Amino acid sequence: MYQSIKVFIVLFLLGLSTPGTGQSSFSFFSEANQLPEGLLKERSVVFVKDKALNWEVKAAKVHDQLRRAGVDAVAYYALSDILSGEDATRSFYNDIKDRSINQVIIADVSKQDVTLYFTAIPETGGFFKEGMQAYTITAPDITMAGNQLYKQVYSQKLERGNFLIIDQPEVFKNTHVVTARRVEAFNQDIRIDKLAVPKFTASMMGDIDPEQANAALDSIFSKYYPYEYGLVDPGMTADEMISQGYLMVLKKLHNNGESIKRMLGYNLDKNETLYISVKKGPEGEVRKYSPSDDVFKYYVQQLYTKDIYLGNEWDAGHTWQIALKTHIANLKAATLRK
Repeated sequence: MYQSIKVFIVLFLLGLSTPGTGQSSFSFFSEANQLPEGLLKERSVVFVKDKALNWEVKAAKVHDQLRRAGVDAVAYYALSDILSGEDATRSFYNDIKDRSINQVIIADVSKQDVTLYFTAIPETGGFFKEGMQAYTITAPDITMAGNQLYKQVYSQKLERGNFLIIDQPEVFKNTHVVTARRVEAFNQDIRIDKLAVPKFTASMMGDIDPEQANAALDSIFSKYYPYEYGLVDPGMTADEMISQGYLMVLKKLHNNGESIKRMLGYNLDKNETLYISVKKGPEGEVRKYSPSDDVFKYYVQQLYTKDIYLGNEWDAGHTWQIALKTHIANLKAATLRK
């Protein structure tokens, strides 16, 4: 299952690199001529793609149309949350499979048109795989998309088994990705413990050259990181990293700032309109981001205990380079002996 989730992240990030309507948004899908046979007999999860933080407003409209067609959509997640990072994907995957959900729907409501993708979750593990078929509906608004869905359900004469569909969508916005102990500080053992730094791959980086990205990654570490580290294959398991002498691994999330804070267990203040990112040290600086801004956040996990070390300050950045340099600067300020 671990490798399947890895593939899911890679494929989705590659598919999302091309914006637009229709299949170009999710290039690993192939066009299906019909809705999945189990759509009205099995539970569905809905991944909502939207730029707004209050995506649950549009989710409610999507749910109304799915319910009218007989689709039992039992859980709604922001697509950006699902895709934000390896730890997040694994956490959401476990939650969803524990509820015996077999169908997945992507509701792209981020543009003027609405696009719905319908597919079954593969039996081999993970949410998606390359070449899987998805039935697609694109319409000017969600009501018209719902009308198309209703007509297709009727045309296919799908067998219905869902008769107790909830009136309002069950929205999951508060799922934490940290299941082990979380610490808002740095682990002092990082001074002597070798850090594993996962490399970028072509698919994960989308239209970015992985060789250039990894060269930049290595350059940042060799210039700024004061302790022992090594670049590793992102598919390595914790046991494999430990066998090669690593005791900690660098992790990151990529999402809007509010969602990242929620996932990592930070206390959220509804009245907070700016998030202050602090970089300490001789080249210290302060950056301000809105909660809806797309940012990266790095943290470190201890491989044996699984404990998460977030750092002493909120240190997210608009680019992975800024976020990484900020995180390393704060780590040095907290761990280097005076």
